[in-house]
Amino acid sequence: MRKMFYFLLLFSVFFVTSLHALDTTREEYIVEKKDTLWDISESKLEDPFLWPKLWSVNPHIKNPDLIYPGTKIIIPSREELMRMPLKKIPAFLKPKYRKPQTKSVFRFAPERQQKYIVNKNLYIASGWIADRFPGIGEITYSPMNRQITGKGDYVYIKINEESMPGNRYFAIRDIKTVKHPVTGKEIGHQIRITGILEVTGTDNNMTQAKVIESFQDIQIGDALLPYKELEPPLVPDKPRTPDMQGYIIETHTNSYLISPGDIIFLDKGANDGLETGDVFSVLSERPAVRSIGKIQIVSLQPATSGAVLLKSEQEVTIGTKWGQK
Repeated sequence: MRKMFYFLLLFSVFFVTSLHALDTTREEYIVEKKDTLWDISESKLEDPFLWPKLWSVNPHIKNPDLIYPGTKIIIPSREELMRMPLKKIPAFLKPKYRKPQTKSVFRFAPERQQKYIVNKNLYIASGWIADRFPGIGEITYSPMNRQITGKGDYVYIKINEESMPGNRYFAIRDIKTVKHPVTGKEIGHQIRITGILEVTGTDNNMTQAKVIESFQDIQIGDALLPYKELEPPLVPDKPRTPDMQGYIIETHTNSYLISPGDIIFLDKGANDGLETGDVFSVLSERPAVRSIGKIQIVSLQPATSGAVLLKSEQEVTIGTKWGQK
């Protein structure tokens, strides 16, 4: 009888230890476009009805109906979730009745572009002007031996840091050295984001990555920068109109003529007191100083800033003055 007791005790310890091992089996997942908690639960846990419990272990998701690409979520084991108590769902978040076998009403939240000052992709792709080039690696080779790649293609990269599968990077390009159109002073490097890459693993001791987004042709030799989530500023209810002036020094596309909707760069930045959302007039100095358009600040660097031309009544070019009128 004593032997049987010890056997049952050892079996219980082994069983509890095994359950604990299952509890610690957790996976990190990066949300992709059109993902829903319902879909993720179905694909990763083989049970879409576990989505409320999956939501409960990811408290940074405030609303299960609003999940965005790039969000990192934790996916515990199916066994761990099955033993968890169900999180009470607020009434306003409960899905409407749906017939069996139909898709969840929880969908990827649409980008709220109507509240952004500029489109998100344009905001990311437009880049910035930097004192020095910030690259930490580069795209070195394409398996198809092509010089130009795009979304869905695989490339090899060389990076100056340890990189694991799932790590993401911006592909960036040093477009030109920007000089002030009036004073001739050298301002810095114009940096443009050409796309987003995600590391998939290694091949013959080379780091391989997939192009998951491209804003223009991505070239062999484009540099790399660690990825971070970028959101364009929302339209402020009451934008500031500080008393400041300067000049348009460059455009996102390097076009001399500027049209409404284009991203431009200014010779003032955060160190001068600018804030995103600030609004200024575009000024014509001939035959007299008058307003010929409006711009709004969308991004900041210490000595420069990015803005969007909201409207114009006549030709706007690099070297045009901006300020308050």
